[in-house]
Amino acid sequence: MVTNFDSLTVLDEVPSGGAPAADAVEEAGFGCLETVRGGLPLRRLGVNGRITGLLYRLAVAQEFVNVCAEPLEATYIFPLPARAGVTRFRLRVGERVVEGVLKERGAAREEYDQAIREGHRAAIAEEERPEVFTVRAGNIPPGEAVGVELELAGPLTFADGEATFRFPLVVAPRYIPGMALDGPAVGQGAAWDTDAVPDASRISPPMLLPGQPNPVYLTFRMELDPAGLALADLRASLHALRLHRAEGDLRVVELMPGAERLDRDFILRFQVGDTGVCGGLSLYRDPDGETTALLTVVPPTLPASLQPRDVVVLLDRSGSMEGWKMAAARRAAGRLLDALTERDRFGVLLFDDQIEEPAPSAGRLVAATDRNRFRAVEFLARVEARGGTEIAPALTRALRYFPHPPAAGRERILLFVTDGQVGNEDQLLRQVQQHARHCRIFAVGIDRAVNASLLERLAGYGGGHCDLVESEDRLDEVLRAVHRRLGAPLLTDVRLEPALEDVAPDMVDLFPGVPVRLGGRLRGPLPAQVTVTARAADGQPFRQMLTPKETPDSAVRTLWARARVLDLEHRFAADPRREPGLADRITAFSLRYGVLCRFTAFVAVDRSETVNPGGEVLQVTQAVEPPAERAMPMAACAPSPAPRSGERTLGCITGSMAMLDLSEPEADSFEAPAFARRSLPAALPSPPPGSGSDGIGGRPKRSIARQPTPPKSLPSWFVDLETALNAPVLDQSEQLDVLRGAVLELEALGETAAGLVKEGRELIQRLESGQVESGAMRKRFRAWLKRIRKLLESPPGDKRRWSWWK
Repeated sequence: MVTNFDSLTVLDEVPSGGAPAADAVEEAGFGCLETVRGGLPLRRLGVNGRITGLLYRLAVAQEFVNVCAEPLEATYIFPLPARAGVTRFRLRVGERVVEGVLKERGAAREEYDQAIREGHRAAIAEEERPEVFTVRAGNIPPGEAVGVELELAGPLTFADGEATFRFPLVVAPRYIPGMALDGPAVGQGAAWDTDAVPDASRISPPMLLPGQPNPVYLTFRMELDPAGLALADLRASLHALRLHRAEGDLRVVELMPGAERLDRDFILRFQVGDTGVCGGLSLYRDPDGETTALLTVVPPTLPASLQPRDVVVLLDRSGSMEGWKMAAARRAAGRLLDALTERDRFGVLLFDDQIEEPAPSAGRLVAATDRNRFRAVEFLARVEARGGTEIAPALTRALRYFPHPPAAGRERILLFVTDGQVGNEDQLLRQVQQHARHCRIFAVGIDRAVNASLLERLAGYGGGHCDLVESEDRLDEVLRAVHRRLGAPLLTDVRLEPALEDVAPDMVDLFPGVPVRLGGRLRGPLPAQVTVTARAADGQPFRQMLTPKETPDSAVRTLWARARVLDLEHRFAADPRREPGLADRITAFSLRYGVLCRFTAFVAVDRSETVNPGGEVLQVTQAVEPPAERAMPMAACAPSPAPRSGERTLGCITGSMAMLDLSEPEADSFEAPAFARRSLPAALPSPPPGSGSDGIGGRPKRSIARQPTPPKSLPSWFVDLETALNAPVLDQSEQLDVLRGAVLELEALGETAAGLVKEGRELIQRLESGQVESGAMRKRFRAWLKRIRKLLESPPGDKRRWSWWK
């Protein structure tokens, strides 16, 4: 079939290159770096790939050069598509190529560190988050360049007849909640490690100053093979692109060399048509004789659910939303509220590092009358960005809007509008998995470099859907789609007969216009036909017969393996104690199927020669671009964290060098690699601790003694809890309400409150059973309250560090 597009539409052009802004230094925050072109180790980034139907394969090449007078170790924190599986890693030195080996993460790090000590060139690739990765290339001699290459395969997203290829190019600054930890950092990034995000320094690359010359030469080339689909209306998010025809139906999209910056997602969209994607089952026979199946289920034409809805709008108004994002978020929330009917009810919450609950809802669900909707939309029109991004307490408060037990005959919906730029993803997933089972979460991600992985996972766990908006031009299109899907799904409980094993993803519902893909393993002889079963919105059974087709494309196996790894990692993040040995199972699965995960790493060592006998290296972390059209306030960390003692030297360096980590290693370092480090000639003055606004994270440049922490004011939820539980006459219904709310609030505090959460649940169970004695319960309440108060009033202390690897 011949494709019918020969032109490319460019959406939302963003200026590239250019001279530094006159006020660039004044606008920058701590953690921003000024550099001259060519001073940073990353010189080139090349992406070459091929889209075949609705799957893609990519080769990502990074070239590092040492412009210093001594051997270099370059660290680069960068993004990749979350649902793509990384299956190959190579180190290239001139014409010599060293294949990377996938190993358990701790073993890979030990091999890398030993190679550096022995003076060999080496490189290691690690996953920090599903969409954030780190590459280190060490022992690069002066004047030499080395390359690392990653290969990956992933699925295109498909909705409403349109396929989307999205490739992130920058890790945006993330708000880091929690109290700062003592001791050396576990990574070489710009943010504090905290009790809520113990690996914050591994996901926070330093930022270049706004307006600096483009430091990286970017090339991007994608081949489009329609594979029998009728493709049309090709659209791109970058303006310097060219489209040309290759052999047959093949089209090639290329970035104009050197014209673009690594400051926003690369997005390519094309129409397939409502009839272009059909349900089917693709089978791939593994070399070991097993069969991997990839099931595609297309939403049928069924009547939508007409149940009344309870809708809670949770709107992010933090500092990172400033500018066009805040305007788009206001419009999105207002438009969706306006679409409600009088049978619906709604509530509105706005959050930064504080929560605001405006009238008319003001903490409760209200009827979606014309007057109430008008008042809410009128308020939203005046909302401006400010403060930090404290999602956990805001999510806790939003979930408390829904009555317990759930009201019969009403659909419960949480509409979350945000850019998702936070570091405590696992804490949020834990909240959703434990408390959002009776509501559906619909996420609208707004940013040019959005945290898509977090929002897709939140929506997936919440049984909803995620839509992304990278420009105001796309907002109306997305809102129309969200409005169609904002309710009960068309199909739930999708299954296959004969059944697949190790199905991934394991929680899938079908919404209008959004096909789903399920992967799994098929045992035994291949069936001539398979049956898809599900339950429709009206409760009626749904059945569909499919004929399996074999394919030689091993990407089917990679897509399933990556989806399975993500599901297992999410289960581990939600509660690592629930399934003992789960980390070992994930590691074994990753090694068996050759797909990188957070418990494994690729390592490549060039043992052909010793280039640095002493093993001493200069460590430089690649500074990255500020996201396009994003304000850069002072600090992306929690309000006023206590400084930690013995901090490493780190900071802003004006000139040709980026972030240098040259301090002496500490004796009690958790992961201290055996790199010889030296102190800077002179220490720079220390900046103040984080101010609580979004932007660039910082940490002091020299050691600072811990200062006494002033007494904390107790949060309002604890005051309400104490009042209810100490009342002269105990009201069991009121107690249950405040106890459930308190447990939600405690869970938002993370691991430090795990014991209190467990005890709170036990108290709830005993109250619900009705078989309790008043005096004994009062005694337990007082003891529990006392321990909560102690936790809330305690200053930040030494915390034990942990990490994903052993």
